[in-house]
Amino acid sequence: MPEERTPLQDVESFHLCFLRALETRLDRSSYVVKGGVNVRAWFGSPRYSEDLDLDVVTVRSQPLTERVDQVIAGPTLGLLLRGQRIELARVSKPKQTETTQRWKLELRSHRRELPMHTKVEFSRRGTSEAYVLEPVSAEVVRPYGIPAPTANHYTAAAAVRQKIGALVGRTETQARDIWDLDHLFRTAHADPRPLPPLLGRDLADAAERVMAMPYEAFMSQVVAYLDSDHHELYGTPEAWQRIQELVVDRLLGLAP
Repeated sequence: MPEERTPLQDVESFHLCFLRALETRLDRSSYVVKGGVNVRAWFGSPRYSEDLDLDVVTVRSQPLTERVDQVIAGPTLGLLLRGQRIELARVSKPKQTETTQRWKLELRSHRRELPMHTKVEFSRRGTSEAYVLEPVSAEVVRPYGIPAPTANHYTAAAAVRQKIGALVGRTETQARDIWDLDHLFRTAHADPRPLPPLLGRDLADAAERVMAMPYEAFMSQVVAYLDSDHHELYGTPEAWQRIQELVVDRLLGLAP
């Protein structure tokens, strides 16, 4: 295992260790991994995810709270984290409602003095999207020397529909949603059709939001979460413009 790790890699190793430990306390059928971790861990995006987001399928809020608390305090996660030279310094549960359950975690690495922060969030808003049970990509787990967690995660087509919905549904558009769409369109060849009628009507609005996203937001929300060897490749206005143009072209091509 390499000694030199970035904070982004330490946070990712925590997410993977958490998913591995979660298998021991919660039935895999009861949750689905979504968002940036899904796009990276199963579809190979070079963008690291700041947080771990999951949808709840079957478990009620109180049992979920108990099981996640057991994972966080339990020996399995502790042992996995020691192998990564990471420890949990602080844990809080700032939001525990019937629809959203969130844990905030402060991580400390033996490699550096400054702590790292991440969140694990479970949403219970219902989903009709397709998902599959698969192990995390071997390429993603290889640097950490841990067995690949197996979890339900959304398919590429489902992830594209979710990202389009996020583009038009968020109060503030996020550059990372545009990046994820570009990656899924190019590498997973994802075709999200048929689109729900409401989403289909929003495609022009989504395209406008893509082109309005400034380069500075792309640098802070995406390039900052790439390995340094990707900075030269993606960290230019020209690269961002190419991403925007591809996503807009694919979005408008989905219109009926």
